[in-house]
Amino acid sequence: MRIDKTIALLAFVVMALAGAPSVQAQDGYWHARRDARINRLQNDIARDRWRLNDDIRSGRSRAASHVARDLAKDQRRLDRELRRR
Repeated sequence: MRIDKTIALLAFVVMALAGAPSVQAQDGYWHARRDARINRLQNDIARDRWRLNDDIRSGRSRAASHVARDLAKDQRRLDRELRRR
């Protein structure tokens, strides 16, 4: 009985140690995905700011209001992502 418990404990330790690198790799994967989301949001915000300025200069107030709403939504998403870090 004692040998069975020892073998089970040894097997558990081996499995725990074998799983540790995969946890680290998975953690790096999630960080890379979050960084990609942040980069995409920053690019969307830059594009929206450019479109908003262009619409304002051209006198397209309705289009400017739609872009401003989209810009505010993207900014809120970016702020939420940055708070998670």
